[in-house]
Amino acid sequence: MKKFILLFMLALGLAINVKAMTYEEAFDSIKAIPNMKGVQGTLISGGNDFASLGITDGQLILWDGETGLNKETAVYGNTLYRIMGQLPVSEMVQGLMNDQTIFSIFASPISADKNRILILSDSAADGFTGALIGYINNKDLAALRQAILIPAEAGGTAVYLKALKF
Repeated sequence: MKKFILLFMLALGLAINVKAMTYEEAFDSIKAIPNMKGVQGTLISGGNDFASLGITDGQLILWDGETGLNKETAVYGNTLYRIMGQLPVSEMVQGLMNDQTIFSIFASPISADKNRILILSDSAADGFTGALIGYINNKDLAALRQAILIPAEAGGTAVYLKALKF
């Protein structure tokens, strides 16, 4: 009986330690990457593409402008890839990954018609890494689930929802 209790406690301890990263923890980890820029508390609103997707009360962080011969894309892309692997796979809404691009959308319900959303993006070809955290309603999230993701010609990822592209 003691062995059973000991094994149960060991399994419970391992399960607790293997818990997935939260969206806030993921976003904070991305903010901690050197040279990431953003304004904490930036409202995603107005005529920008993220507002057109239905994302509200969002924060955006990015690193952009990689130039020169000593590119650092591996550092940024590998960090984003590692963070993406620590998020719950069951919450992935969309994802695109190839040798030049990482683009993934995660969402988790927080109330009847409100979801927390996290978008991770990295483009080695275009020299940027970014993350967006915010909220989205069920209707707009359903549209994102049906969206078409393709690599954009200039680097990054294009999201097609009817006529919308960014």
